[in-house]
Amino acid sequence: MELSSPDISWSRTPRARRAGVLSYLRETHGLRALTTAKVLCNKASYWFVRAMHNQNPPKLDWDASPRHWYRYPFSLRGEVLWSPQLAAWFCPENEASIELMLHESSEPVEWVDLSEGDVFLDVGAFVGWHTIRAARIVGPSARVISLEPDPINRRQLETNLALNHVTNCTVIPFGAWSKTGEDLGWSTEKSPDCCRIEGNQSSGGIKTTTVDDLVAEMRLTRLNWIKMDIEGGEVEALKGAENTLRDFRPRLFVEVHNTVQSVKELLRRYGYSIEREVYDHSPEPHGWYQARAS
Repeated sequence: MELSSPDISWSRTPRARRAGVLSYLRETHGLRALTTAKVLCNKASYWFVRAMHNQNPPKLDWDASPRHWYRYPFSLRGEVLWSPQLAAWFCPENEASIELMLHESSEPVEWVDLSEGDVFLDVGAFVGWHTIRAARIVGPSARVISLEPDPINRRQLETNLALNHVTNCTVIPFGAWSKTGEDLGWSTEKSPDCCRIEGNQSSGGIKTTTVDDLVAEMRLTRLNWIKMDIEGGEVEALKGAENTLRDFRPRLFVEVHNTVQSVKELLRRYGYSIEREVYDHSPEPHGWYQARAS
């Protein structure tokens, strides 16, 4: 992941270094002046530590370090922050939400090239990056449907939608799967942005729906895009979308989590071809596909 920090290389001129630092400090702000002050203090502290170690960086995972700017010295949980990348307000309950809404990742979001009037299905909406972006592009007369089964993430999603006055989105509290009505295990052990269905029956789990049943229930007459990011559940979810993919032929943006070949084979069977694919440097195969009906 690319950290949100300036280029503080001492090979740059002092003027260039100062310009980079000022740009970095201004990039994010809060709805309240006090929140903005916290952000600036955090960023200044983080920049200082990075600068001190510029010539000989410490062997630390900066993403997990308490000095990562949105964690230290002030917590930004529960504050209303501005995402310049999304041009939207958001209220995070954890650091993973800040990271996502500031888009500190290599995810190629520009691949989802929506048009006004499109119907967009966000499977695994988390706290709303794709949902908010899509709702703006498709316009008030179109529709966005967001599936987010995790109650904490869904609460943040709904708050973020309200902060940005999004009214053309329907939030569904189910997980996408190959069968509707299942009560399946739900894991949040890794981090809030890596919630996933375990696949085993569990009375304390989440309810599931297939994409096909959801489309029928909502009486959709068309569907232009499906974005899917569900931490390894994409194969089961795609199995439950067979009729939708056959009838509506939506374009797909799928994040794959150690399911690279399985997703490719399934899409090929459904008559889809992968137009773009990219992978990051995770220990296990992880990346993104953009696919279109052949």
